[in-house]
Amino acid sequence: MSRHLRILIAALGGEGGGVLAGWIADAAVAEGFMAQRTSIPGVAQRTGATTYYIEIMDRAEGQSAVMALSPCPGEVDLVVASELLEATRVVHGGFVTQDRTTVISSTQRVFTIQERMAMGDGRADVQQMRGVVERFARQATFADFGAIAASASCHVNSVLLGAISLLLPMQPDSLRAAIRRDGRAVDANLRGFDLGRNVVTQASPGPVAPGTPDRPLRALPPVGLEDLLEGLPSGIHATVSEGIHRLVDFQDEALARSFVQKILRFVSLPNADDELLNELARHLAVRMSSEDTIRVAQLKLRDERLLRLAREAKARDGDIVEVTEFLKPGPEELLSVLPLWIGRPLLVASQRLRLSSLSFPLKIRTSGIFGFLLLKMLAAMKPWRPKSLRAIQEAAWVDEWLTLVEASLAVDPAAALQLIETASLVRGYGDTWKRGHASWRCITDDVVQPMLSGRLPRQHFADALLQARLAAQADPEGHRLNDLVKSLKSLAA
Repeated sequence: MSRHLRILIAALGGEGGGVLAGWIADAAVAEGFMAQRTSIPGVAQRTGATTYYIEIMDRAEGQSAVMALSPCPGEVDLVVASELLEATRVVHGGFVTQDRTTVISSTQRVFTIQERMAMGDGRADVQQMRGVVERFARQATFADFGAIAASASCHVNSVLLGAISLLLPMQPDSLRAAIRRDGRAVDANLRGFDLGRNVVTQASPGPVAPGTPDRPLRALPPVGLEDLLEGLPSGIHATVSEGIHRLVDFQDEALARSFVQKILRFVSLPNADDELLNELARHLAVRMSSEDTIRVAQLKLRDERLLRLAREAKARDGDIVEVTEFLKPGPEELLSVLPLWIGRPLLVASQRLRLSSLSFPLKIRTSGIFGFLLLKMLAAMKPWRPKSLRAIQEAAWVDEWLTLVEASLAVDPAAALQLIETASLVRGYGDTWKRGHASWRCITDDVVQPMLSGRLPRQHFADALLQARLAAQADPEGHRLNDLVKSLKSLAA
């Protein structure tokens, strides 16, 4: 690496990008280099670019040089990114070139608002983003620096400093001295520096597959339920086993056995290959463990969640972490846990009185005794969940969905696979669930049923379902989906 460097740091708010830039500039000046750093701070995470630009050059050369206040496309030597999408954005800005730019990026993701709000899986393709960076960079190194920092209880900026230390003209001891002079969390930052330095001296981690789950699928069901895999193709065992684990945790063994029986219904059907059965099992397990009020309480009380909150708050042993839950239930959420015989009349009455749009903002401090007991009471309603209004509604929806999938499979296997994927539209609770259910109902009434009955041309069945699902995911309000339905009807005419 040249001793005249132009460095661009792309970070998120709160990750210490400014501190990282300060360490680099401080160490450079201490070794006799000329250095200048500027920053463009974002408003907050994901609402603005948070970038830092540093120029370092020999003092003799720098006497007659004018350093830039901002990076120039095509003239950046080193890009450091704390998050993969930020690295991709730097490439999009033209700052990464094949003839000069080295990129060191973390593979961790902090999802954007658009990704979180998508009706389906709105996450950007990890493999595609890595491919973009690798294509344009002279050299690219990836590692999950965020996970490394978390494992060492330090900030990610110190790990990134260690990762780029081999590419800087300063000695490692000068960088360590800069950390000490800064005086903030010195021991932790020195530990992170050494970890980051070790990462880049090893082989670069292999490619990350798109949609890689946080943990691998469990190959076997819980103890005592191994018999549930009998009669199922071996190619779907892992997916079905994961679904069994999920449903036992959500409710009980009876629900898991019902899940497997529904899949067995399709195993012997013509055209039901492993791909279709895997997708069916995956979506079916999710829909049979819908996010009702009881489930929300269950998840909020999980030990692993409480440990994660303490870790994110950087709490030390013995520290008290106060947790406040912000909830906004509406009549549907409150009535959904009631038995069908009382919940349905009350829900109809609330709709008649136009109360369904109301919501009740709540702030519940679950680290206190009253807030904790409230969630505990909701989670304790798990045994009578199968008789609740929401559970019966979900069961009816699942039966209708499976019936349509079976009918579509007899007509067009590709269309059946696309119909299975439409289950991703119906998720969550509250307004999210209502919008998704409305979109799904529009697809079944105006696309699936006309195709099955022959009122719309069947040669377009699979493509129409794909386009309808994508339209619903892109526009939760349903305008794009309505336009697509109109175009299908005009095509039939």
